[in-house]
Amino acid sequence: MTPIGVIGVISVDLGVTDLARSKDFYARVWLLTPASETESAVYLRGSAPYHHILALHRRPTAELLRVNLMAPDRQSIDTLHARIIKTNPSLIEAPAPGAEPDGGYGFAFKDPEGRTVRILANDRRHATSLSDPDKPKKVTHVVLNTPNRAAMAAYYCETMNFRVIDETKLMTFLCAGTDHHCIALMQHSTVSLNHIAFETANIDAVMRGIGRLRENGVAVEWGAGRHGPGNNVFAYFIGPEGEIIEYTSEVLQVDDKYRIGTPNDWGFPPGRFDQWAVTAGPTANYREAQGKIPFAKEIFHPSGD
Repeated sequence: MTPIGVIGVISVDLGVTDLARSKDFYARVWLLTPASETESAVYLRGSAPYHHILALHRRPTAELLRVNLMAPDRQSIDTLHARIIKTNPSLIEAPAPGAEPDGGYGFAFKDPEGRTVRILANDRRHATSLSDPDKPKKVTHVVLNTPNRAAMAAYYCETMNFRVIDETKLMTFLCAGTDHHCIALMQHSTVSLNHIAFETANIDAVMRGIGRLRENGVAVEWGAGRHGPGNNVFAYFIGPEGEIIEYTSEVLQVDDKYRIGTPNDWGFPPGRFDQWAVTAGPTANYREAQGKIPFAKEIFHPSGD
């Protein structure tokens, strides 16, 4: 029997100082669709049926409020809660029905480095998908900065049944399903957000996205290119509050037969940063933004909850 664990990322909650500006960017330029809205928050969906994949909340400072992971069912939630509480995280809440727009049943907790993670099952979904081929489908992965990469990888694997699928000199990639990775850990001096990746339908959608963002005054900070681990096409941008966001496609699908890569397997010649090498590597702006967005200190709850 497969051990109970999470099966992917559902959504991300991002704190923003200018809610109207971020809403305009993510709806009009990034092509997400508002699914629900309050005075202090906007919940935006992609083309897949998930209720939303990004929630923007008005906050005094820009920060990553929460990463929301999905589990198969209610029993899995209870099992994961019992497993995680034994590890003595700094704070963990009891499983309960969700009072937020995506509903469901789950719980939130702080991991050992203080990130808020919520695990959710039976969350609310839309009845249909959206047909726009340029809309992002889902959040395919979130990359988290950490000074303790090995320890955090062990924690996520032991408590939530992630498995290490690849490793480079700076990154550890964690798999929870058939997508190559849905969480990656980046060696960094701070505990912060590295970037959020939004999966698109294909490489054409990534390229059209580059054009659309340029037309709206948003520079490409890295790409287009194709990564080594994950084999995915990518293009990176900096969002309205300094967050790094990625359009990606063709994420490698893996199974138990996939050979786990080591740092010796993933290296490029000097001056090359991806498989294609048709554009320069990350810009100075990208490198500076990598550690700019911290995590909220408290367990996040939307206003009114």
